[in-house]
Amino acid sequence: MTRTILILGTNAGQADLIRHMKDIGWRVIGCAPGKGEPGQAFCDVVEHVDIVDLDALEAVARRHAVNLVYSISSDVAIRSVVALSERLGLPHFYDSAFIGLLDDKAALRAFLAEHGLSPVPFRKVSDTEGLSDWTHFPCMVKPTDAQGQRGVQRIDRPEDLAQAVERAIPLSRSRQAIVEGFLDGIEVSCNVLVCGGQTRIRVLSERLVHGPSAPGVPRGHLIPAVHVPMPAREEALELVDAIIAALGHRDGVLYFQMIMTPEGPRVVEIAPRLDGCHMWRLIRASHDIDLLARAVDCLTGIPVPTAETPPTGGDRPMELMFQQMPPGQPFDPAAFPVPADALYHEYRYAAGEDVRAVNGTLEVVGYYVRAMS
Repeated sequence: MTRTILILGTNAGQADLIRHMKDIGWRVIGCAPGKGEPGQAFCDVVEHVDIVDLDALEAVARRHAVNLVYSISSDVAIRSVVALSERLGLPHFYDSAFIGLLDDKAALRAFLAEHGLSPVPFRKVSDTEGLSDWTHFPCMVKPTDAQGQRGVQRIDRPEDLAQAVERAIPLSRSRQAIVEGFLDGIEVSCNVLVCGGQTRIRVLSERLVHGPSAPGVPRGHLIPAVHVPMPAREEALELVDAIIAALGHRDGVLYFQMIMTPEGPRVVEIAPRLDGCHMWRLIRASHDIDLLARAVDCLTGIPVPTAETPPTGGDRPMELMFQQMPPGQPFDPAAFPVPADALYHEYRYAAGEDVRAVNGTLEVVGYYVRAMS
């Protein structure tokens, strides 16, 4: 009997999951309020429902008698995935309280501080009062619970802090912002799968970002983290292991973003989902480990190999690089040729299609994976 999955979101990130579920024989119901997203072409059915409307989602799930609800690459979607699965009694990673902890940047900072992990000065604010005694500059201002880089600003002068907070607060669902010390250093990521209470996959990578014109926006990823010395890579993985232990070795996927500061690795954020950068393709190219497939296996009760935590060096250095342009302009594939040595390449837009605003600065229109030159 064919099993049915409801996937929340149909963008390019979700398209990876949609295609995988189709490949392993599942019927896929895609759910998104808008039309024309790339993942919709691979769905059996598309329901145009807001993915934060739990009542509407429940009606869709019951109508299609779904066996599973899941999503990748989206903090907004994963909240609904867990809440809806709890309602329906379906398998899921984590619970809503755990999702809430990782979703709130200030709550996560407080949790890490409580456990003596990744110390960073921070303050959670709902207005601009009480900022006069903040002395850590430069600093970062962020909405506490917005996805991606929306509203994220670096502040170097005290006189600019209040305005930055005023810009960040409306972008937060909770109408709050976090002010935290600026972390300077090479950015790294770690993709993790915990299954059966054991860390099965743990892969460190280097995260390449744009400069001040697009702060925090990634331009690509490298495996291994080639610009990070080996002892520092090991220290980053030790921090990941300590945080996983503090969180209780819960089954599920985690995506860590960290910065290698002179004082050691410091966490930027932890997401309870697969990343939105197609990192599973880079991991598969570098280490022949399919993180996406393993995550689905764990979620659906299929045995997962005991451990696939490759060495931090990596046998085949690989890169995943984004092709990017500002939003609001028509996409021209001729401006973004496919590298001749690409192991994988994908465009996110058809020729002439207007590029949608996601982070509002530089949007991904394509990406490729290849061996590093």
